[in-house]
Amino acid sequence: MSRQQQINGSFLFATNNVGGMQLGDLQNETINETKWNTLKFPENCKIIKKAVCGAEFVVICNEKNEIYYFGNFGTSDHFWNQIIIENNLKNNLKNLYANYSNLIIQLNNDNITIFKNDETSQTLNFENCGIKFIFTGPLSKQFIIVDDKNKIYEASDSLKEIDTSEIDNYNSNTIKCIGCASQAYLLVTSENKIYGYGSSTFGELGNLQPNLDKFQYMSTPFEKESEIIDVKGGYYHFVVLLKSGIVYAIGYNSLGAANVYNQNNVTQFTKLTHPLFENEFINRIYCSSRGTVLITNSNNAYFIGEVVYALTGYECEDNNDRINNSMIDNGIESYKVNGNTIQKVKLSDEYNDVLAGGWHYIIYNNSNLNKSKSLQYFENKLSNLIKEQYYNDISITLF
Repeated sequence: MSRQQQINGSFLFATNNVGGMQLGDLQNETINETKWNTLKFPENCKIIKKAVCGAEFVVICNEKNEIYYFGNFGTSDHFWNQIIIENNLKNNLKNLYANYSNLIIQLNNDNITIFKNDETSQTLNFENCGIKFIFTGPLSKQFIIVDDKNKIYEASDSLKEIDTSEIDNYNSNTIKCIGCASQAYLLVTSENKIYGYGSSTFGELGNLQPNLDKFQYMSTPFEKESEIIDVKGGYYHFVVLLKSGIVYAIGYNSLGAANVYNQNNVTQFTKLTHPLFENEFINRIYCSSRGTVLITNSNNAYFIGEVVYALTGYECEDNNDRINNSMIDNGIESYKVNGNTIQKVKLSDEYNDVLAGGWHYIIYNNSNLNKSKSLQYFENKLSNLIKEQYYNDISITLF
């Protein structure tokens, strides 16, 4: 599990408290829903190996594989609570993921333990076939598993294999990434094609007919334009990042997450752009419920739609009027565009990346971003070699 160090033992945290997120007490200070808050870790969690977000909770894992949650998970909504796991899980923990209401623990033998919001747990056994990828999202009701035989499963209380017969030239190197929304998924192949699966509630699968059995091809305007680097899903929208730094979006748009110029749902992939960031190179994307985050090479983070709408949306007048608050280098700039809100945050060495939950954002220090390009290249090549050659008895631990 790659390490994501929190240099000063804290997050910057924002929530609009929609959807019943009960955050309790923040070091004897109530969380302010109109600004970014500093969220300190437990005393024994100064260095964090992994942090993940579900719809209404945050989970962190320290160097001893001790796991703590904050938010609406389990029966307590107080500050930090520890999830007590058995020693065999703690000693064999390989990675953490989260979806809408579950914490997903992948073990070294590729078995999966799911901790649910009602404090029950469940095990999925992949020991005999191995896991190549796990894909999920903070609003996804299920999650996706790709095993070493390249079978794709939709996982929740049980496993359902998804038909891949319509994916062109389907082979072991086909899947690049899968974006997960509430009940819909977009699969990106090495041929730069996108395939959709699931149910489309607000046009997030374009013109595809709902299909709960197989992935179907989706025509896109960028298939031959530039390589697809990543895809992320919110509740009912998707955002796609191209190697060129251009972003496309589709789906639910009540707060501008897919198109900042109106609130109409977007049923065809459309460029997500605005003069604020159109001349910047976007290198990372994230999604909350009805929000989108774009991070650029200039270390600017643009938060669009939900969460920041609650933070500043009521204070901004339209026509791109600007307000400033003091935080993180040059502060925060907030804009209103046709009723939608964009907040620009200047990231720093101390807080350099973003985690997106359902109705909250976290700005934190991701030490992986500080690695040299040559080290990142070596790690990626080694990881890919292990996956391609099915060396299931090898794992990589990065320090």
